[in-house]
Amino acid sequence: MNRLMRELARLQTLEPLRAGMSQLVVANAYGLALDEMRAPSRVSLKVAFARQVAMYLAHVAFSMSMSAVARGFGRDPSTARYAILRVESLREDPELDRTLGFLESTLRGMAGDP
Repeated sequence: MNRLMRELARLQTLEPLRAGMSQLVVANAYGLALDEMRAPSRVSLKVAFARQVAMYLAHVAFSMSMSAVARGFGRDPSTARYAILRVESLREDPELDRTLGFLESTLRGMAGDP
């Protein structure tokens, strides 16, 4: 039981780091400042969409649960869930799908997970 608790604590300390990595990679890809990605409000539609992409990628690339994504991004769980499901539904667009695939590979590579 103690080993399980230690592992859970370790994973929770990785949440902000993984969220930050996602935000950094997506901000760079979308030509945004990291401060814009971390702003408490939407700022603009471009920023809001980029933040949704970062949440989606944290979920997919790092296998973070929706609750973990919400904690890592300082957002409500319903916001994280909406973002993840929205971006997933948009993957039918071939250009977006290629972009997401590239960004996901980049994040996995940064984490040492091919």
